[in-house]
Amino acid sequence: MSFKAFIIAGLLFAVFSLSLISFDTQHSHIADDDGRALFIKNCSACHMLPDPASLTKQIWHNHVLPVMAARLGIIYPAYDPLRGLSAEEKKIVNNNYIIPDQPAMSDADWKKLSDYIVSNAPDTVVIDESRLTRNAPLKAFKRQDIVLDGQQPSLITGLKYNNAKQTLWIGTLNNKVLRWKYGRGVTGTINTSSPAVSFVFKNDTTYLTQIGKLYPTELSTGLISQYVNGTNPTLLPALHRPVSIAVDDMNGDGLPEIVVCSFGNKTGQLSLFSKKKTNGNYSEKVLLKLPGAVKCYIRDMNGDGKKDIVAMFSQGDESVYVFYQKDKLKFTSSRVLRFPPNYGTTDMVLTDFDRDGKTDIITVHGDNADYSNILKPYHGIRININNGNGKFSEKYFYPIYGVTRVLADDFDKDGDTDLVATAFFPEFTKLIDESFIYLENVDNKAFKFKSYTTKNATPIKTLTLEKADVDGDGDLDIITGHFAQSPGAVPDSLDTKWRSANYGLSIFYNQLYQPKKVKQ
Repeated sequence: MSFKAFIIAGLLFAVFSLSLISFDTQHSHIADDDGRALFIKNCSACHMLPDPASLTKQIWHNHVLPVMAARLGIIYPAYDPLRGLSAEEKKIVNNNYIIPDQPAMSDADWKKLSDYIVSNAPDTVVIDESRLTRNAPLKAFKRQDIVLDGQQPSLITGLKYNNAKQTLWIGTLNNKVLRWKYGRGVTGTINTSSPAVSFVFKNDTTYLTQIGKLYPTELSTGLISQYVNGTNPTLLPALHRPVSIAVDDMNGDGLPEIVVCSFGNKTGQLSLFSKKKTNGNYSEKVLLKLPGAVKCYIRDMNGDGKKDIVAMFSQGDESVYVFYQKDKLKFTSSRVLRFPPNYGTTDMVLTDFDRDGKTDIITVHGDNADYSNILKPYHGIRININNGNGKFSEKYFYPIYGVTRVLADDFDKDGDTDLVATAFFPEFTKLIDESFIYLENVDNKAFKFKSYTTKNATPIKTLTLEKADVDGDGDLDIITGHFAQSPGAVPDSLDTKWRSANYGLSIFYNQLYQPKKVKQ
């Protein structure tokens, strides 16, 4: 289950007492084998099979198993899988057969399956002590906090820098878009119908993705608008929580197509919208009906001269697909990466990491908002190298608790790819500084990085991460937008700091070159 690009879930579940039945050794072994077989059969039908040891007994029993059972038509006592949904949303869920009318297995088989999971799960997880000494003090970047419009607490939902205009576009939870320039501050404000979570710039047009409801819903209240010449008309209405788009002329007809990640909730999809020359209206082609579409790119992935689509899905069946264009917006899809549902996939970037001319995929896994908010050693950054012929393999993993965003670029200008990451769900005590981490590439072939963090009175708390030469000195700076709310429990002292912070942006100015000082 995942947090995905700005989505904060606050689902609470009834706690059930664990009843254990004693078996003699032989019967216990048989039951364990039966439970394992049922686990493999039923828990790999919709997503990659998770490891029972990846979550604790308490998390499995109290939070995850009731949700799993409901998807199999088995409803735990005192647990309503549709609690909190409106009548309209319940109708949508029922129409999509999310919860089966009849159980997919007997109570006896469900008990074997769930007992197998719980018996193979650990009692607790502990912090990885080796991480406490791995980070050096960050000196390559200098943090500066910037007050925007006085809105407190700051709740920034989207960031994108327009290099052509040297302007940062900022979406906020209170349905505003701010335009900010270095040395001048906020230069303009645009009202939106819902929070803007992403921006795409094409010539003099800005495409705004407005999510509708930030929190999980089955209602389609999101939209794409088109800001041009001071107006912001709706382009694509009634979208189901869109979080990311890509815009390009994919078929060479002179009209840009729009790929939309409708993250949704229990339902969702990836769609391609193409504009008709006759009337200027858009028609929709659903490329994949699957919830959790969170990030997409348009890129020629196989070198055939046609523009393809790379899309990440992060809700349940966590995967990366490539949609190869065959001809005139006709596609064949291939799932090139897949992850277990508890990885909490949140972000990806495309880059040629090994400099071999092929596009590699860097993925991030660290959502911890939904059902299993414990420290997860498998949270982190994965570098997946393109082996050719549509095959990718994980070559490097850097563990970071609760990591949610990543950037990849040559920040120190030494000819290789460095990484910057932020964690919305870090370990909140000893490793809170890893909410912002810089990974300097020191050996590209060996995948060796040196990690840096910075200590500040108020640690970074962000859903957004952007890179740009903000001060115009020739190197790349890093921008984060403060988001003060927390979807789960955090220490009171941290919560107070985040909510009382008067700034909206934290810019990490690259110290590679020194610009002329400009008063902010």
